[in-house]
Amino acid sequence: MQDGPDDAEELKARLAKLRGDLQAQRESGRKEADRKAEADLTDKGLGQAMSLGFRVLSEFVAAIVVGALIGWQLDEWLGTSPFLLILLLGLGVAAGFWNIYRLAVLPSGRGGSKES
Repeated sequence: MQDGPDDAEELKARLAKLRGDLQAQRESGRKEADRKAEADLTDKGLGQAMSLGFRVLSEFVAAIVVGALIGWQLDEWLGTSPFLLILLLGLGVAAGFWNIYRLAVLPSGRGGSKES
């Protein structure tokens, strides 16, 4: 089967049409991505980010404060100052980092399964 001049012109026309369609598809995809990125920066996306940030901060600070308070009180009762304060403060810091790690590895969807 040999390609004649008509077949070559037809193929070039089809190729030009496909090229135009592909370019239009890429541009609409970029516009959609830009709209989605802009929507993520609106109140809902910012609110979710702030909520997560406050949760991380509160989990970390709470673990440290609880560890320090328990250590301080045990030191008062047992007279081992400052050994238990330092020990439980360190454990509180470790627990705070562990809580942040658990928040970071959870799937972004609320219905995701939690491993461990």
